[in-house]
Amino acid sequence: MTGVLYSIAGILIPFLGTSLGSSLVFFMKKDMNEKFRKLIVGFAAGVMIAASVWSLIIPSVEMAEIQGKIAWIPAAIGVISGVVFLLIINKIAGKFETKENGKKLNMLMFSVTLHNIPEGLRQSRVYKCLR
Repeated sequence: MTGVLYSIAGILIPFLGTSLGSSLVFFMKKDMNEKFRKLIVGFAAGVMIAASVWSLIIPSVEMAEIQGKIAWIPAAIGVISGVVFLLIINKIAGKFETKENGKKLNMLMFSVTLHNIPEGLRQSRVYKCLR
């Protein structure tokens, strides 16, 4: 397989998984049991926490160790600044609330944007240069 085919497969597989997972919401929206909804939201939260730990926090600690710094400080600063940033975004989202779109749409927009910022940084040349 050539690099182009690997790239296409690398794009299509997550796209299909995300599309399938999100399409299930439309079929189960009205019939979803409250306990099942809590279960899948908890599962999604666990997956995101695991992804944060393994893809952001642990590499930060390892990078600091390699650079001879105190290992936990960059990760702690990152987590604390992330919490502060989320609190600020929550305040900003409340100001954009209108009767037409409501707070849920704004929070969805902000959360998708926030979700993609670390992934973009991770893939950027700046991150690769720091490694």
